[in-house]
Amino acid sequence: MKKLFFWILLVMMLSGGARAAAPLQNIRPLAPAKAVSPPVLDGSLDDEAWKTAEVIDDVWITYNPVNGNELPQRTRAYVTYDSENLYFAFHCFDSQPELIKTSLTKRDGIFEDDWVGLSLDTVGGKKYAYELFVNPSGAQADIFRTGDMEDSSSDWVWHSAGKVVADGYIVEIRQPLKNIRFASGKDVRMGMIFWRRISRLGMSGSWPRLQPGQSMGGCQVEVRLSELPKALVLEALPSFTFSSGWDRLSPSTWSGADQTRDLGIGLKYGITSSIVAEATVNPDFSQVESDALQVTVNQRYPLLYSEKRPFFMEAGNLFDLAAVGDGLGNMVMPVNTRLIVDPQWGARLTGEVGRGSFALLAASDRSPGNPWADGDNPDLGREALFWIGRGKLGLGGDNFLGVMYSGREFGAEYNRALAADFSLRFLKNHQLVGHYIQSFSDRPAAGGKSEGGCLTIEYAYARGNTAVLALAENIAPGFQMDTAYYQRSGIATAKLYLQQRLVPNKKKLPWLFSVTPSLYAAVIHDKVSGLDDRELMLEAYASFILKGQVGGYVYLGQECWAGQAFQRRRAQLSANLQPFNWLNLHSHYSFGNTIYYDPSDPFLGDRTELHLSFTLQPTKSLNLFGEHLISRFRRQVTGEKVYDQGIWRGRATYQFSPKFFVRGLVQYDSFTRRVLGDFLASFTYIPGTVLYLGYGSLSESRSWAEGGWQRGVTGDRYFQTRQSLFFKVSYRYQF
Repeated sequence: MKKLFFWILLVMMLSGGARAAAPLQNIRPLAPAKAVSPPVLDGSLDDEAWKTAEVIDDVWITYNPVNGNELPQRTRAYVTYDSENLYFAFHCFDSQPELIKTSLTKRDGIFEDDWVGLSLDTVGGKKYAYELFVNPSGAQADIFRTGDMEDSSSDWVWHSAGKVVADGYIVEIRQPLKNIRFASGKDVRMGMIFWRRISRLGMSGSWPRLQPGQSMGGCQVEVRLSELPKALVLEALPSFTFSSGWDRLSPSTWSGADQTRDLGIGLKYGITSSIVAEATVNPDFSQVESDALQVTVNQRYPLLYSEKRPFFMEAGNLFDLAAVGDGLGNMVMPVNTRLIVDPQWGARLTGEVGRGSFALLAASDRSPGNPWADGDNPDLGREALFWIGRGKLGLGGDNFLGVMYSGREFGAEYNRALAADFSLRFLKNHQLVGHYIQSFSDRPAAGGKSEGGCLTIEYAYARGNTAVLALAENIAPGFQMDTAYYQRSGIATAKLYLQQRLVPNKKKLPWLFSVTPSLYAAVIHDKVSGLDDRELMLEAYASFILKGQVGGYVYLGQECWAGQAFQRRRAQLSANLQPFNWLNLHSHYSFGNTIYYDPSDPFLGDRTELHLSFTLQPTKSLNLFGEHLISRFRRQVTGEKVYDQGIWRGRATYQFSPKFFVRGLVQYDSFTRRVLGDFLASFTYIPGTVLYLGYGSLSESRSWAEGGWQRGVTGDRYFQTRQSLFFKVSYRYQF
């Protein structure tokens, strides 16, 4: 077995073979002329502004699924501006326009379609960027990127139009300056990268080319604008939310309506063109869609749910730390705003000053002082306060030094953490990143004071089709960080990840794009128990036409739990395919042994999981999604069933326009024997100006005995136990 691993590693590091050099690109600084009159966004390029705009009519290079090939369809991009807006246009030529995939969809729902867009570094500092995407129907998606970390929850105001034409499709974009941070004045420098996705081919390309081993900021083209004035940024965002819920008291009676009415307001003011202050009182933190059901049985670590609340969603990844969130380290995010459960107010200050950037967040949380369902809460009416601050100093390129403070105060109890981090790219293809966090806590009711440190160092190398990632981590047993989502304290970790993409001869195998094997190995030492976890995983995936991918992994490991060491073996197979523009399929099947995480009597069992899903787009307006997930666990020795959990989810969305849709959602969990239904009608004129009307229903398997509800068992009747109505309206007023 050791010889096999040696030869696999040797092949991954030395293979790849000779391949043709990527086509040359004519990369030059862009200096667009100022538009005399603004273009009309109508999906055509006959406006005078486009005739005098800067034009990029060059070769675009693929970055996915293979880096370095010429994108097979030609793309022409246009850039211009005036004193209030930036303007972009794209003519995406296509030799088979009848195969262009597009849809009317809500914001951020376009990524299964053809799309085109750009990454806009508004201060030219390579620290962050606004990323805008548009499909051929004019529907939008946007992402806020810090470094190489992307946050799709951020939404800001911009405008677009798209139209399919005889030789492809045309997209136009208008980005108001008042809705982005930038450095105003004369000789303004920005950075840009342009993107295009051809859905049926499963190919994505860019101009300029993305270079493996370099950050996106390091690949962008410089854009020089002669002068941009400071835009007035002053917004008010009033909102009104009404909800009403009813609980079933008995098989024949319901409770009275439990109604909630909330008025809130948010304010935003641009102190300068690059510094923005925001505040909100009784903020609108309403959530209009239920969290997707997940497998909740026998989970070692708490589940992580995505943020869906508007105030926290904006620029949330400004609080990311280096070496966090890439899937290799123990910490997933240093600031998980879902831990601010029931906020009463919030305030934020973000901006850029020279080579530095900063972000400050403060909020109150009423949830620790809310009444308990059983007993009296001794902290009734008391609020927890969160104080979070982040600063970064650019060192040239995408290198930086950073600091962060995060704290939670609740009466005599507190948790405070100080962090420092860095990112250093050297010798072109090498990068070293890391952070150190020191925590200080005092919990009088749970042992008093404690403190501890968390040190993480990560090294990355990428060149051509080869990637290497190594991590070392040391976390003290007393480390605690109340604002973060992380899995464990008291561990020392070493991890290694190797990947080699193999690109076959296009003439011999035109249907196969790449085969990507990888190797992952880790040792995790538990400082409390003295035991070691060990992991070794071999993966391989093949990408091919029709947006197809097949592959899987084999996992060998030792996992320690409750003072015992368990030997684990698992494997997974997965497949994705888009056989038609209107149908996308996904599946994966995993099997092997897993620990049953009982704190006093753990044991090893066999677990199988099957996940099947499809997305059906019969028309531009109708989207149907369905998925089925089965998780089964059996004792390894006796074969006795420990649990079966099946989750079924179905969703139908009809999009009347990019602004208005209706959606129905049904979810069923066989383990908890619950059926959750949501109906939502949504109109979004611009982000912040919205109207929602929703209805929710919860049905559970129950029986009525001795004057009360009993938990359901197989064969019990399903009762609708709760129903609710929801209405929300908000308006973003921009002065």
